[in-house]
Amino acid sequence: MSRIYRARTISAFFAALIFLIVLLLCPTYCVQGIKNGLEYASGIIIPSLFPYIVLSGFIMRSGADIIIGKLFSPVMKKFFYLPEVCAPCVIMSFIGGFPVGAKCTSLLYRQGRITARQARQLMDFCVCSGPAFLISAVGAVMLGNKSAGIILYISQIISGLIIGILVGIISRIKTAQDSQNTVISSSANSSGILSEILGSVSDGADSVIGMTSLILLFSMLESVIRNTGAYELMARLLSVSVADDRYAFIILPSLLEVTGGCCAVKDASLPLWCFALCTGFGGLCVHMQIFNICYEIPIKYGRYLLFRVFNALLSALVTYIICRVFSPTMYVFAAGGGDTAHISSGASAGSIALVFLSVIFVLTMHRGGPSGKKLLNKCQWLK
Repeated sequence: MSRIYRARTISAFFAALIFLIVLLLCPTYCVQGIKNGLEYASGIIIPSLFPYIVLSGFIMRSGADIIIGKLFSPVMKKFFYLPEVCAPCVIMSFIGGFPVGAKCTSLLYRQGRITARQARQLMDFCVCSGPAFLISAVGAVMLGNKSAGIILYISQIISGLIIGILVGIISRIKTAQDSQNTVISSSANSSGILSEILGSVSDGADSVIGMTSLILLFSMLESVIRNTGAYELMARLLSVSVADDRYAFIILPSLLEVTGGCCAVKDASLPLWCFALCTGFGGLCVHMQIFNICYEIPIKYGRYLLFRVFNALLSALVTYIICRVFSPTMYVFAAGGGDTAHISSGASAGSIALVFLSVIFVLTMHRGGPSGKKLLNKCQWLK
């Protein structure tokens, strides 16, 4: 035990020393990275995620989740092997994006309404990019093509549902239902609606502050890596084992932060499935945000990251299949709004509608209906 403690202490010392050297030797790059992070957080993260975090918190606190849970109870138990109280968490994770599902899972676990096993199971598939980021930021602004963003979003939903069902099957085989899986029938407090709203806003503000802090840190590190030449050096080393050099230059940005990864994919003029690969993984910055939100849950980090890789590969595969099956016309990517993506006010309002449209879209594809093909034939992007 003392050896482990000593190793951690030495590692922490060298990490702090390297951090200090970077701050002293590269102050300009650090400042520029912080500025970029602030611009990204204020222009994309806070407008697109804060309302969903507040809404999800209010649903879980006020008791509105009971009605949602009752409606989706058969689906949750049959396909995901989860109690009905998890239904709002699953739905909000697909609507709100990366941290919303984690926030809902954390609230359920703190309230004692789900077990540690169920919380870990939710974290296996309730982590994905939301429509505000994929359709508005990546599709409309970065690529100048909303249709591409819609396909990326549909791929995320399909991938998440497949993983959720697979994890549910494994969980059903390994775990027998016992008294620990009993669900509390009511989550409403007697403090009143106003108190629940204020508590949800406070939780949302805390989450946004934590996310913004990590975004600033990773943005600073990325700025230092890119401007000192370390990024290009790593890419050149990775290109030895990659057939196409362009793929080597997207690996590091995609591992660090999802927006930077998408920008790298766009700059390399790579196909749409590469965007799905990047957004499906999410980046270490996003995962650190989620770990910060779910610090009370005994998450197995190796398992969590393994499922993120699985989600990335599955999302990329679904995107590739959609593009190949429906043979969309070749389209050259063009950024429609410069380097900075700004979320319009309509993005949040349309997100719920997009979820239902996506479900209808997938159903028409499954049935081979003409409406699905007609919609996809209008889309144009790179294969």
